[in-house]
Amino acid sequence: MTGPRVSSATVLAFFEAEIAKGRPLVPDPATVSGLGTYRKYLQAVTLMADTAVGKVLDVGCNRGSVEFLFHRLHPAKAAQTAIHGLDVSGQAIERATALGLPNCVFRTYDGYSLPYESNTFDLVCMVEVIEHVMDKERLLREVSRVLTPLGRLFITTPNPECWALKAQLALWRTLHKLRRKPLPAKDAFISNGALARLLSTVGFCAAPGGCRFAWPHLFIEFLGWSILPPLPPRMLYWYQDRCMRWLNDVNLPDRLAKRIHWSSIALVSKRV
Repeated sequence: MTGPRVSSATVLAFFEAEIAKGRPLVPDPATVSGLGTYRKYLQAVTLMADTAVGKVLDVGCNRGSVEFLFHRLHPAKAAQTAIHGLDVSGQAIERATALGLPNCVFRTYDGYSLPYESNTFDLVCMVEVIEHVMDKERLLREVSRVLTPLGRLFITTPNPECWALKAQLALWRTLHKLRRKPLPAKDAFISNGALARLLSTVGFCAAPGGCRFAWPHLFIEFLGWSILPPLPPRMLYWYQDRCMRWLNDVNLPDRLAKRIHWSSIALVSKRV
């Protein structure tokens, strides 16, 4: 059964449906499902807390999770930092605005054109966003335009070469096929290598941290339980936490790293 093709409309429909589910604003880092996402948010927040950063753009801000966490963990720095959040979902922007966070402005955009003057932001964050964008080069060129000459871009995105991600997607396709419902058309994944080449084409160069693999994922999860190895949720959390502690900073050969890491992350600056 063939599902709908990924488009801006199908991505918007998916995320507006997700908002209606009322998921927690900040994921619980003491759960397997929340651990990786929380660490991605935390890394963005740590970059925002840099003393050299005075103005931040969060592209694909959704309900303002990163901004909320920034204010909670770094209230003094948040009081001195201007943050702008963009999202294609009007419902998400309404929720983010309702948080009432000081120095934060949230607005909708068309998914490509950034409504700001050139050389505006010290940092642009795109946490789990680029995989939902069809014309990635167009958006990244806009990001480059609005960054200051010394500004940086932080990206996280799923790694489609990861064995565990491939297996879990296959399980979900099978389940949806049995239910005669297509998978949500929301992902246009990009590999780590393709992302690095695209960033270079647009005019970015590697900053400290570079473009690398992150968050090892040595299990196949389905509905909260690990199938391989077979573990219940609490034991799975313990197992995943240890795997991340052991392997996240190990310099594995690229051919192995791209198979076991769930995500790609990039920290890049404009080429001068």
